[in-house]
Amino acid sequence: MSENDFESRQALHEFLDVIRNAEQTFLDPEKELDHQGHVDGYQHLFHLMQVTVDFYLHNNPVRPKLMRLTDGTRKLYGDNVDAVYYFSQVRGDQEYVIRGQRFDSCYLSFCLYGGDPNGELADRVTLNVNQRDITFEDDGSFEIRLTHDPKGPNEFRIEPDSVSLFTREYFFDHPSSRESILSIENASPQPAALPLDDAELARRIRSMAMFFMCTTWIAPLPVHLPFNEFCPPWEFDPEQGGWGTVDNIYCFCRFRLQEHEYLKVKFTSPEACYWGLQTWNYFMQSTNYADFPVCINKQTAVPEPDGSYVIYLSHKEAPKNWISTAGYNEGTLFARWLLAEELPETPEVELGEW
Repeated sequence: MSENDFESRQALHEFLDVIRNAEQTFLDPEKELDHQGHVDGYQHLFHLMQVTVDFYLHNNPVRPKLMRLTDGTRKLYGDNVDAVYYFSQVRGDQEYVIRGQRFDSCYLSFCLYGGDPNGELADRVTLNVNQRDITFEDDGSFEIRLTHDPKGPNEFRIEPDSVSLFTREYFFDHPSSRESILSIENASPQPAALPLDDAELARRIRSMAMFFMCTTWIAPLPVHLPFNEFCPPWEFDPEQGGWGTVDNIYCFCRFRLQEHEYLKVKFTSPEACYWGLQTWNYFMQSTNYADFPVCINKQTAVPEPDGSYVIYLSHKEAPKNWISTAGYNEGTLFARWLLAEELPETPEVELGEW
């Protein structure tokens, strides 16, 4: 067999073409990114490469593994400083058992997504299960079964078009909290894995290429929005596509701030399991939370006497409720509410100078 006969070789070269052309998605002048945005665009490609390999080369829906989406250096898909996410491929003709033990989180969920099993963005949410739906033991342990015929507690239906699973876990004080212990396995025992053959490796490479390309379509975020003004909050529609969660309400502001300027954000929050504001770059990546306070949430924010909140975003430290720009002159201030009892009002923004 000559080198040209390998289907995996052809798939690899297709993937390399996708990577080679990816910079055009953020260098396009219509994207209106600043210099740092272009630098972040190149860095984002390497974050995306890591995740692509984990999710679609080293993951198998018949022998699933929970793969961590982000960590302190690898960030993607709108990561939240207060949260941890895991991903696995699944197949709608299989059944799965998820086991775990929950400790300190304020929110835990398992969300199945439907669509094509080739790395494309999800078409819809097929199932969403959060901690309110799960029966736990006294020590926080639990077992969930994703099945075609759910009959009892902690059994939930997996639809035929299900192709991926995301877990989400949120904390009010993530650094000091203990993350849940989680695992997933096929409900049916599988034979020992043999080496990938040429056709299977080619299929996985093409899935990686599709996932990589689709992600560059949505990151950077659309920036044709006014600076320093929040868009109205919206609920995630299970049929809209993408990997959001139906438990969330989202809202964001494109910011531009000089060293002497600040944004004063005023809002009132409905009752919610969690709410938080944080900074992203234009590629939906959290900024440097190791060295700067880039996120504030329901528990860490100090309310006003009337129960409302005033948050400051700036380069310079504010007297209270400060979110640092972490060195960014432009970026995104992103807000989300989990299991909110009603739709929040649009936060008010005031641009000021020190």
